[in-house]
Amino acid sequence: MVSPEVTSLHFFRHGKVDVGGRRRAYGHTDLPLSRSGKRTNEEAVRFAESRLPAPVGVLSSDLSRCRALAEPLAKALGVPLELDSQLREQFMGEWENEAWEDLQHRYGRRINQYWSDYLHTAPDGGESFADLAERVAAWWDRKEAMLRGQRWFVVTHVGVIRALSCQFLGVPLGDALRFAPTHGSHTNFLLAEAGATCPVLGERTDSGVSALRRSDEVSAKRLDRPPRIALSGSAGTGKTTLARALAAHWGVPYLDEGMRRRLEGGLDLHSLSPEGFRALNLELRDEQAMRERAALRSHGGFVSDRSALDYAAFWLVYRFVDDEEVTEQVMQAAAEQAAGYDAVVLLPWGVLPLHDDGVRSTNRWRQRHFQATVEGLLRREVEPGRLLEMPALRNLEDRIDWTLARVRVPQSA
Repeated sequence: MVSPEVTSLHFFRHGKVDVGGRRRAYGHTDLPLSRSGKRTNEEAVRFAESRLPAPVGVLSSDLSRCRALAEPLAKALGVPLELDSQLREQFMGEWENEAWEDLQHRYGRRINQYWSDYLHTAPDGGESFADLAERVAAWWDRKEAMLRGQRWFVVTHVGVIRALSCQFLGVPLGDALRFAPTHGSHTNFLLAEAGATCPVLGERTDSGVSALRRSDEVSAKRLDRPPRIALSGSAGTGKTTLARALAAHWGVPYLDEGMRRRLEGGLDLHSLSPEGFRALNLELRDEQAMRERAALRSHGGFVSDRSALDYAAFWLVYRFVDDEEVTEQVMQAAAEQAAGYDAVVLLPWGVLPLHDDGVRSTNRWRQRHFQATVEGLLRREVEPGRLLEMPALRNLEDRIDWTLARVRVPQSA
């Protein structure tokens, strides 16, 4: 961008908080960081010190989960820190710190309405996402002149990052959930008279190697029987290779992906009508459920190339949602099937190169679209401890060791 002034904003999302093992509606609730969240913040500070140019200062939400990153960041870099309540997460009103499961039982249709129109529906006494975006836009209008032409670090929450991403890039707020920067991630915007660019979106700041070396600190899931494991992620993340290796290690069946098998057998997706494509999705889901049940009967466990929630994500990505009743059944069935997994391993997107194998799409952004959707479903439906989000490990042996450190199975099983 040819411009006399370029403002560089580096956004950091805080580490994970301790939600007590349940998915909670929290925005302004000042929950403490979990043990892994503290480590994530520490690695983000090391990342900023070693990888990024020094900023003029650090701006941060005033909630403790952000201060826990912003304060050591400002101290390490020797720059001033400014706390601002306008950078807080979306306020959840009367729903604050309540478990989503409890809210669903209590409010029922009200919760369904919230998730179906996240942009405009506000929790009782709280903010809708549009309200959050308006608050954050007012913050930017107030701060823009002070920040102009300089480099600043901003420590905040995912909702704030999503709202500003839409504002800077001209993306409709209704598409905000497409931006999915994970905990501890780094996102960079360059703002100039000519417009905005985003050189980095959701870059992980943790080290895959250090995460692997800390495997002895991991609270592992210990089983006394064969494991029931599903892998998840977009094409090209390495699910097949890892799933086969894990299945061989544990001596359980490897369940391959039904769609890939059909494509390799000559299925032409372009020849299917929309109704046929939708029916194929249900057929693949039912086939996987049947094969998982058969593996349980024969071996007591399995490693599947996809999770049940992957098929629910396909349902959303391909917009089979016009029939709300059927969609509700699809989502419920996926959640119930996923509840039977000991763990779902979510592989990272963008770590391995996407090769043209004649089967999957080589459009990396199409794959990113699916990855963002399945990440969101998994984080909603699979509680912490069963959802294993793999860091940016490239080497197969590292990936195997990382998984085995988190799912412990006696050799006799």
